[in-house]
Amino acid sequence: MLKKLLLAATMLCLFVPAMQAQTDLNRTWLSIHVGHNEYDGDLGNEMLEYELKSDWAGGIGFHQYLSPSFDFDAVLTYGYLDYKNGEDGTVDPNPVKANNSFGTKYLNANLMLRYKLANGYIFGQNAALQPFLAAGVGVTPYFGGSDNIYFGESGNDIESRVGFGVPLAAGFDIPLSKKTKIILKATYNRTFVDGFDGQAEGLGRSSGGIDSNIDNKDHDDFLVTSVGFKFNVGGAKDTDGDGIIDSEDACPEEVGTEANNGCPDTDRDGIIDKEDDCPEVAGEAEFNGCPDSDGDGIIDSEDACPEVAGEAEFDGCPDSDGDGIVDSEDACPEVAGEAEFDGCPDTDGDGIVDSEDECPEVAGTEANNGCPQVDFDFADVNFGFDQSIVEDEFKADLDRLAEELMDDTNLQVTLTGHADRIGTEQYNLRLSQRRAESVKNYLVGQGVSADRIFTKGVGETEPLIQDADTQERRQNRRVVIEVSRM
Repeated sequence: MLKKLLLAATMLCLFVPAMQAQTDLNRTWLSIHVGHNEYDGDLGNEMLEYELKSDWAGGIGFHQYLSPSFDFDAVLTYGYLDYKNGEDGTVDPNPVKANNSFGTKYLNANLMLRYKLANGYIFGQNAALQPFLAAGVGVTPYFGGSDNIYFGESGNDIESRVGFGVPLAAGFDIPLSKKTKIILKATYNRTFVDGFDGQAEGLGRSSGGIDSNIDNKDHDDFLVTSVGFKFNVGGAKDTDGDGIIDSEDACPEEVGTEANNGCPDTDRDGIIDKEDDCPEVAGEAEFNGCPDSDGDGIIDSEDACPEVAGEAEFDGCPDSDGDGIVDSEDACPEVAGEAEFDGCPDTDGDGIVDSEDECPEVAGTEANNGCPQVDFDFADVNFGFDQSIVEDEFKADLDRLAEELMDDTNLQVTLTGHADRIGTEQYNLRLSQRRAESVKNYLVGQGVSADRIFTKGVGETEPLIQDADTQERRQNRRVVIEVSRM
């Protein structure tokens, strides 16, 4: 039967989750146990012979928490201890042992100091299997002898006596709940008495008259293996099991920490959950525990741009250029602009945004890419027949053109040379190019940069007057001047 109990308890410990250990919150425990005795004395050794049908034991215990490593145990066990020689029908050849058997009831009281291995240093205090070792002092009164059950002969009666001893114990506590544990324990009682089995050194047998201590021992010992239950009594109530008693726990129904008076702080931001508007995300006390990731004074849950510092008027979003248009909607977030241009500037106010305005500092027209219309109107420079030299009558206008070009460095000029139809097309094309180059050379001579003057010759292909007579042909022999802004 004991084997089955031990096996069942061992299997149970494999499936029971870790529970709270015996602590200063649940200091006092009571226990009950049943077990089996194994005799070791003058007549033989029954240690660990669990198949024997007698040698029962049972009792109660008192257990007091002292520290994480030590408990005080007081255990009272009542049982029957015997030795049966020849149980299988044979007789021991030793003439002294052959007809010897005994049986005695006893009451054993042990006071022990228990060392707990589940103390937080070796194993965790809430381990599912909590091993221990114990030692102390004990006293055992023995109550008389018994008849030889198997052979019908008188056993060796012993007088009632009291034996002192040293109990040594080892075992496991297996928590089932906060208030209940299984105890598996083996206690070896090393006694200082010899003769409770009817055989003592120097004493003859009452029936056989043989004066001998069979194994020359001067003490008789016994081992008690037991299984039982342990119950907490009078422990301080800790409803949430966080190690802080309810009377000192500001949150008795929620697992918390001692630093927070028993209250939880899930996000570990130093603000307990019941005072934290954002208990799952670490935040700041000034925002009742909610985060302000970008540090703009607006909590993330109310911030349309929680990762970038912004302004309250823009729901936490930035307006980097200060133009009243949030960056996310501003096509030019680094430069102040106008709402009508999606936040981009129009510096000269001509209705053309600077990025598309070739003259962003001067108001112009869309047709002229934002630049002002050029109002310079210069007459054509005409040439004599087969000539490319600039005549004096045109030099005054060309001087005025040179001044305008030097005054406004954003101006450029295109010179297009023409010829009449006298001569071959190839000759006239070359002649028209020389005429344009001649005007350019004059302007350069007046101080205009050559890289602002462009020339081309078109020959006789674009006459001013079709079918011109001799006098009209001079109008076709010309250089056309076009001024524009760069």
